[in-house]
Amino acid sequence: MTTVRSRTRQKSRHIETDILPAITIYPVHRELVHRSNPVDVLPTGWRVLAKDRFVISVAWPVDHPFYTRVNGKHSANLIGETIRQCGLLLAHAAYDVPLGHHFVMWDMTYTREAGPADGDRAVHHLEVEVTCSDLRFRGTRLGAMTCDMTLRADGETVAQGGGRFDIVSPAAYRRLRGTRMESGARPAEIGAAQARSGGSGSEPPSVSGAGLEPPGASEPVQPDPVPPETVGRTRVIDVLLAPAHTRTDAAPTDRWQLRADFGHPTLFDHPNDHFPGMVLLEAAFQAANAAVAPGLLHHHTAAKVAFLGYVEYSTPCWIEARATTAGSPLTAVVEITARQNDRLVFTALLEGTAVPAPLEGTSAQG
Repeated sequence: MTTVRSRTRQKSRHIETDILPAITIYPVHRELVHRSNPVDVLPTGWRVLAKDRFVISVAWPVDHPFYTRVNGKHSANLIGETIRQCGLLLAHAAYDVPLGHHFVMWDMTYTREAGPADGDRAVHHLEVEVTCSDLRFRGTRLGAMTCDMTLRADGETVAQGGGRFDIVSPAAYRRLRGTRMESGARPAEIGAAQARSGGSGSEPPSVSGAGLEPPGASEPVQPDPVPPETVGRTRVIDVLLAPAHTRTDAAPTDRWQLRADFGHPTLFDHPNDHFPGMVLLEAAFQAANAAVAPGLLHHHTAAKVAFLGYVEYSTPCWIEARATTAGSPLTAVVEITARQNDRLVFTALLEGTAVPAPLEGTSAQG
């Protein structure tokens, strides 16, 4: 840990004195934010402000194939991932939740400010002020909390938001998930096996049929993706939507099947027995882009997300988007839903504007 001095001006009768209390800055290990690859770890240090109040230093990557736009500006999925990682970090480091416990996120909201993140100057270093509330304990162990966050760069607010999550012990999680923990696919392990066999993971297998192969298969079957440019991406490996039709059906423009490349080094960097919540959030961003295409992409300024259930690998999950305009043809509100086995498992409401799609070879994911 590092100890620094924080300067506070305090007035006496005729002079000003400097009080320099020691502030301890704690380091961040990748296990604390549930990341395997160090390049995907966003927080760099954290310190205590007061009871249940913290400041976390965050470094957005300068060059990252998934989180950074080709034109140098950061994409919106970084805000959600920053909120996620900051919440995990504080649960483990500040509230002593043991590693190996499971986190169940219920909701996430944030608004993006018109400021440095949307300007010509790239934002790389942020301070995230976090207030933790509604702390609930099971005995002496933290079982749930809400985190409210303000993201700032050079003193200017980049975004405000937060989320609520429950914390589940390994034993309780085994009871909750049952046999799915044993039969569920392990995408990170599958991706590693594909890499060892010579597959890059960048191109999905071509299949007939709509569903993922039952979990545990050596090579998971995925439906073919939509073209990357229609969802604001440039790489096939990043595309999470597939057309919701067979080769003989007419393709609905507002409905897709969730799909993934399990060799993706960021989205599936560690084993999981269900689709991670951040995969669903990224799929929502892509669906919003597809909903206003062609020629436009959705640049959202506010997001309201609810995670309503686990999304399994073994059954198709259907993503639907409904875009409406509000006062201006370019002001678009997109409502995204995800259903699996006729059950609503995820919703997202994205408010923003429809902006011209970039030229070929660049990305402007909103």
